Parts: sequence; structure tokens; C-alpha cells
Amino acid sequence: MKAIVLGLLLVVSSLNAWAIKIESEFIQTITGQYVKTTKVTCDEASANHCTQICNNPILCQRRESYCRNCAGTSSPLLRQLFTELSHLYTVKSQLTELSPLVKFLAEDDYVLLDLNSVFNYYTPVGGEPFLNELRNFCGDRADSALLAVRLDEVHQPASLNFILCPDGLGQTAAFEVAPRTPGIQQQLKTEIFFNLN
Repeated sequence: MKAIVLGLLLVVSSLNAWAIKIESEFIQTITGQYVKTTKVTCDEASANHCTQICNNPILCQRRESYCRNCAGTSSPLLRQLFTELSHLYTVKSQLTELSPLVKFLAEDDYVLLDLNSVFNYYTPVGGEPFLNELRNFCGDRADSALLAVRLDEVHQPASLNFILCPDGLGQTAAFEVAPRTPGIQQQLKTEIFFNLN
């Protein structure tokens, strides 16, 4: 009985919160290049969020920023996220008001990381170790979870800001996160640059 009541509360809270779906995907440009994009789909009630992100009330596709030093093992933050996410980070709160997330998606430079991220050089891509880390935040829907990572002024990973979990109703639940140890993200700042020219 408790499980049924809890399930109903989750469904009702999801329906009343907002109806927005966030996905990360690769699209092919007309020149044949593949670019990573964030796709945001809004319903009528949340159309103002898509309008704020891209001036389209129904669907946004925003190209994700270039991530410097993400393809490799030089980012201490990415190493932590792919190997020790649940040990080092905790959910601060579930967003009931989308303004912080909408502002983040509209204005910040970021990348979205998922189970099959091309930036995962630390655990088997799509494998159990990282999936288990994501399950601590998104449960059974961990295979579709997204980590929203803010990039700094030189486009290196700076902080984990949100964890985005599909809710099973075609919507995305967003959670603000915080380090379990204050100041941990400042300790991870690195000034390593590779020039491939």
C-alpha cells in the first residue's frame, strides 16, 4: 500500500510540476559533420521555457559547446563524475521551478554527459560501473540520465550543476546537486591546455 501511495504522489507531483523533456543527441549537419546538441521539447503549459531558451515555444535544438580537454583523461572533474559520482555528490533539491535550469540551458556553456558519453575514458562506455553511479540518482531510468556540466571561460569542465532524469511520462525531472565535501570542485581546477595545431 505504501508503494502505491508513493508511486501516485510521484506521478501527481510530476504532472503538476512542468512538462519539459530534455535530451542530448548527435545530429548531422548539411556538410556531413556530426554535432552534439541539446534537444528541449515543451508542451503548451511550459512553452515559455522553450521560448526563453531558443525563441521557439515547442522545440529547441541547441548546439552544445566545445569541451576543451574532455576527450582524454586530463579533466579531474570528468574522472570524478564517471567513477565516483554518488560518493562525491548529493542531490540538493528537485527543481519545482525551472528558472535556474532554463537560464543554464539558454545562457551557459555546458555539455550533457550520459551513459554512452564520448568523453568517458574512465569506465567502459555503457557499462555497469557508471550505470550504477547514475542509478543512485535516477533509479530504473538511469540509462537515460544526463549530467549537466558547466564549462568555464576556456571551455573546460568546471562544475556539475544538474542531474536530469526521465520520469517515465515523457518528461524530465531536474535535480540540483552539491558536492558532499564543500570546496571539492575548486580543488579540481586545472590549467592543462593541449594545442593540436
